[in-house]
Amino acid sequence: MRDTDLRVIKTQENIRSSFLGCLVEYGFLDMTVKNITEKARINRSTFYKHYADKYDLRDKYVDDVIGDFVEHLDVHFIALPRITIENYYKDLRICLEYFMRRREEYLILWEHTLVERNVFEEMIDGGVHKLVGEFEQTSDISERKRQYYSLYARLFLGNMMVSVRWWFTEGQQVGADEFTRMMILHMTDGIFPTLKA
Repeated sequence: MRDTDLRVIKTQENIRSSFLGCLVEYGFLDMTVKNITEKARINRSTFYKHYADKYDLRDKYVDDVIGDFVEHLDVHFIALPRITIENYYKDLRICLEYFMRRREEYLILWEHTLVERNVFEEMIDGGVHKLVGEFEQTSDISERKRQYYSLYARLFLGNMMVSVRWWFTEGQQVGADEFTRMMILHMTDGIFPTLKA
């Protein structure tokens, strides 16, 4: 049974990798199941055992990417009495390094039109949902501010995701250590004081 499971996982990974390759080569609208199966070197019946069509593949793949992103998004800083480089550096760096390992995949999904799916925005939305859930578990936020949970979550996730996108595209010379420290300083001191420091 485990061999079968492993074969299924490897087949799905192969199909998804081929989907990404076809996305780059043809774009979503012009890619066909035939393009995907040829790139994956599988027959069409193997593809249809796992997915109904390219839209089903897209949806399952994107849903998995969003779920994985949300799972690895670190929100422990909410419970900290004060965020500092000393008490949050390790957790944030692990989170950012995980995202960096998926850089190529994220960039392809962010940069290509997937028809009715915007992976970048959906990652933000998934992160906002997780952050709001954490806020709701936190007892030291005043009742008056509870109405702003989604605003604060969206401000944080929007800033974080735009920063990560910059790191992936324009800031590749910035190492994980420096980028992690920059993110923490942005969270604690604000953007402009960090820039001037």
